[in-house]
Formats: sequence, C-alpha cells, structure tokens
Amino acid sequence: MAEAIGRVFGEASTEGFSFILYPQKVRSLRNLFVVVESKDSEGKTYKVVGKVVDILTDNPLLSPENLKFFVSDEYGKEVADYLRSDRFKTYIARCEVIGEFDEEAGEIRTLTRPVETGAPVFFIDKDLLENLYFIPEPFNLFPGFTEQVRDARFSLDGDQLVTMHVGIFGMTGMGKTTTTGVLLEEFTVRGVKSIIFDPHGDYVNLGILKKDLFSALKEDLKRVGSPLRRLVKDYQLFLKERWSNYLNSIPQPYSDIVREEMKLELHPSSICFRLAMISSVLKREVVLPFKERRDETLREFREKLLKFSEKFDFKKLAKAVPPQILDRLIKLKIEGYPSIILNRFFNKYFVMNMIEAYSGEEISEAQEGIYTKWLDSMEEEIESLGGERRDLELVENLLSKVDSLRDSNKSKYPVKRQLEKARMVLSSQDRFLSVDSYELVKAFSGKSGFLSFVSNIIFDLSSLSPETVQRALLYSVFYSAFHLHKSGELSVQLGDWPILFVIEEARVLIPRSGAEDIDHPASRFARNIVRRVATEGRKMGLGLAIVSQKPASVDPLPVSQCNTLILHRVINPEDLSFVRTVGESISQEDIETLKTVERGVSIVTGTALKTRKSLLVRFRDRLSEEGREHPKPLRRLWNGA
Repeated sequence: MAEAIGRVFGEASTEGFSFILYPQKVRSLRNLFVVVESKDSEGKTYKVVGKVVDILTDNPLLSPENLKFFVSDEYGKEVADYLRSDRFKTYIARCEVIGEFDEEAGEIRTLTRPVETGAPVFFIDKDLLENLYFIPEPFNLFPGFTEQVRDARFSLDGDQLVTMHVGIFGMTGMGKTTTTGVLLEEFTVRGVKSIIFDPHGDYVNLGILKKDLFSALKEDLKRVGSPLRRLVKDYQLFLKERWSNYLNSIPQPYSDIVREEMKLELHPSSICFRLAMISSVLKREVVLPFKERRDETLREFREKLLKFSEKFDFKKLAKAVPPQILDRLIKLKIEGYPSIILNRFFNKYFVMNMIEAYSGEEISEAQEGIYTKWLDSMEEEIESLGGERRDLELVENLLSKVDSLRDSNKSKYPVKRQLEKARMVLSSQDRFLSVDSYELVKAFSGKSGFLSFVSNIIFDLSSLSPETVQRALLYSVFYSAFHLHKSGELSVQLGDWPILFVIEEARVLIPRSGAEDIDHPASRFARNIVRRVATEGRKMGLGLAIVSQKPASVDPLPVSQCNTLILHRVINPEDLSFVRTVGESISQEDIETLKTVERGVSIVTGTALKTRKSLLVRFRDRLSEEGREHPKPLRRLWNGA
C-alpha cells in the first residue's frame, strides 16, 4: 500500500466516516475512492473502501471569538494574516462507505463494523479499483478507464444495458456522441443487433477505422509475409464467401444497399477495425490505451494488433469467436421514410395514424367513420388479390373517393385537406427509400430473415425533413417491432434476435409534453410507442438507448425506465433536477460533480456496473471514423484566402 493520505477522525459508522488529510495531500478529492486499514478485535487487518463525497476546511485559530481581537489595529491585522496561513488549516474529507473488501473472495461485502478512529487512509490502487468495477467476461463491455486511476479498466454488463435500457446525457461538445459510438462498437463485436435513429449522421461510418489508426498499420499491411496482412486477407476471403451466399436471398431494394456496404466493409480498414475489436474482447483489455499524446496511442495500438495477428491465424480466430458474429455485416445505412401501407399486418388503424402523422391533423370520430368505410373495402380487395396498397397510390385512391361525399357532409373538406397534405409530404420524399417497417424488422430480427446477418441498421435522418416525418418513421419501426414480438410472430425465446433501439437527439424524436410540435400526431405516436417498449419490451428483447443533450426535454417515462445512466457535463438547473429525479442512485454530490466535469469525463451509475455506486470514468476514443464533418466556414474562408 502507498503512503497514507490521512487518518480517520471523529465518529465513524458502517455507512460513513471522515478523515483528516495531511496538508501536502490536499487536492480535488470529490468522487475519489479511498481505503481504510483497520484492525478487528483479534488484531487482524481488514480493508474498508469509501468514496469521498465532500471536503471541509477549518482554522480553529480564526474563530469569530478570536478574530475580533486582531482587526482593531495594524499589528492585529498582521497577526490575523499570519494565522490565516495553511499551517493552521485542517482539511476533513467526508466519505460514504462502499463496503469491506473480502480479499479471499475478491469482492466487496456489506460493512458490519465501523472503521476505527485514527486508522490510516490511502488512495485506492488499480487492482482493488478494477476488482470493484471490472469483470473480464467477453459478454461485458470494456469501454474505457476510471478517471481516478487512469489505467484501471471498468466494464459494463452488456445484457443489463441491452435489456434494462440506458440513458446517455450531456451538453453539446462534452462527449456523449463519442460515448454512444464507443458503446455501439463494443455492442457490435459482442453480437448486439441495433436499430439506430441518427438525425445528424454521427454513426454512418461505424466500422470504418479512423484514418490515423489505419495509417499506422499501412506498412505492415503492405509487407509480404506480415501476419497482419495474411490475417486480413484470410478474413476478407471468408467474408466474400459467406456474403455471396446471403446475397442470393436479399430482395430489392435492399440488395443494392447491402452490396454497397459490403464493398466498404471488405476494405482493409474495416477488416482491421473488426480485428482490433475482437482482440479487445479476447484479451480482456480496452481496445485503445489511455495516452495523453496521440502518437503514443497510435504506436501502442499498432503493437497490440501486430501481437494479436502473430498469435491468431484465421482458423484460431474462427474457433474463438461465435460464428454469428464473425461474418456479420457491421451496418446497413438507410435513408428512408415510413410507408403508408395497407396489408395483412398494417391495418386501417395504422393507415389512419400515418395519415395523421403526415398531414399533422387529427382524425375526428366522424372522419374516422369515413376512412373506415373506404379502407374496409380496400382490405377486402387486398385479401382477394393477395397484394397491398401503399404510399402515394393509397393516398391518391382515398382522394378519388372524396368527391363521392356530399358537400353538406362537414367532414368532406377536412378529409380532403388531410389527404392533400399527406400527399404533399409524401411527394417530397421521392429520393428516399419507402420503408416497409414490418418487412424490415422481420428480415432483421428474425433468425432466418434475409438481414439477420446485419449488426446495425442506421437510419440516416440528416436529410429527412420535416422532423415530424422522422418521428413517423420511428413510430412505424417501433410499432412493427413491438407488435411482431408481442404477437409471438417473432420470439427471442425461440431464437429470433433481440433489438437495441438507439434514439439519438431524443429531445427531437420523443419530446416531452409541452415541447414544440407536441400537439402534432407524429410526436404523440412516437412518444406512446416508445413508452410501451420502455415498460413492456424488456422480456421481448427490445431495449432502449436514449441519447440527448437536454434530458429535461425528453419524454420522462422512457428515461425513468433506464436502469443505467451515463452522464457528461450538465449545468442547466432544469436538466440537473430531472436527472436527479429519474436516477435513483444519483446523489447530490454527483449532481454537483456534473456541473464541472471536463470534456470526455462522465459519471456512470446503475445496474450495468459491477458495484452499484456511481463511478467517474473516461470513455476511450472511437475506432470508427467520425460521422459527417461539422461545417468550418471561417477556417475554409481564411485558408482559401
């Protein structure tokens, strides 16, 4: 154990204690872990782990009773200045007890006896901190390091994150997009299948190695006889063979999209991404080291990957990794809008909801009666012909029936207006893919679906407008997934795949009541279906990752169901109050810390942690290229000049 930083002072209980710091050890201690060595009645040493929640300072010589004697003249002021020096100050750290460390079992247990007054206090070391927060199992995520001990790893329970929901919040520029990207990389290599709603194109390059990381490997990939070069080529050949079998079963329009993604992912940079992530899982280490300098990071990344390729040829790799993961297509990027579709799955009520979502107008009871009559006749036609009606064809068909209504019918012109608005919005989406979400979800989540070998479907919403269409797409996809699993047509218990839904910019896609566009039907439908998934979807295998810079602007019910929270800097009082309300294990001390944490640092709390106490962490950097580049008009102007 290192040098002591202080000694236990005053009263101590099984829940908390305080210690006096040695003046030379004073620094920012809030949220740091300490260890107290105490002795039991038999003289045996035991270790108690605590977490600093506050720092108090005092100078007993400068009490109000004493200070008044030193302010009356110049001599008294000199004495007061002397007494204010650090030599007379005391620093007391107040701690909450995490538990007693059982060295034989290697785990923390509940403390049943308080620490002894006067016992020495030490900073926690790497081994003990990892024992608290790191489980080296391949189904856990290894996304970064603790902030207190920069080379101490922490892990997150992958099953807890996927099935018990996770919230990722923080101000713009504080690192939440990087955190989400890292989690998606970690999820992908462990077999999680995600559907990602990406309003800004932040994740469209998932699986493509960053340029500087790939540049560090280029010479080794060119060198004849290099184990890394051989491993990359063998992996490429394996994927080409496997993917050629899948392509035969993929219908249009997805076949063309899949082919384009396959070309990207057969590039050596994408293969090296796969190898780096697989190496991280098999070696139980964080894929990128924590280094202050980028050149050191690049060198260590290269060395690790080279050592891995020397140890693993492709045959060994294929034995070490589940086959369902080894040949998966990392992502399928889709720019699409939700179909207004009438078939055996999408009934007349779904069609009416979509007309409301596209038109922005609610359908009254009287109008519903008109739509029901028309759609019933269409359903009969579809049943007899075995087909379907969708999008503009469907809307145009309904519009053609409006003239059959009498002018005295008060619903005639509102219905016509609704359909014309829906037609106008649909007409503006002609450059995007019409997404049959029932077909897509079944192909993706079904064990024998034609997209079952895809890891992530990324809906690139950056060009899809207006935002209400984005919400309508989210509603359509969630609706299909929920009812396919609710009805038993898809079943995780029978081998179909669970889905993690990632909602980026959740304040836009599922805004809380009172937010802008809140009365728009698309907003209401999106909110309601996400609520159902949040409260009922866990046992079906439907999970949520909710990401937002303004947590207080997100619908609170889904957020309240997030059993794990990852929080970057938050300073807005409304957001802090909201986080405190929905995060059961968030303390007031954590709230204060959130106001000042630097970029890239976050507080993690919840069931995904091995020890259910919040932890200050630093997520690693993304391996994948960033999404779309942010505009830099002034830099370009001046560089051009």
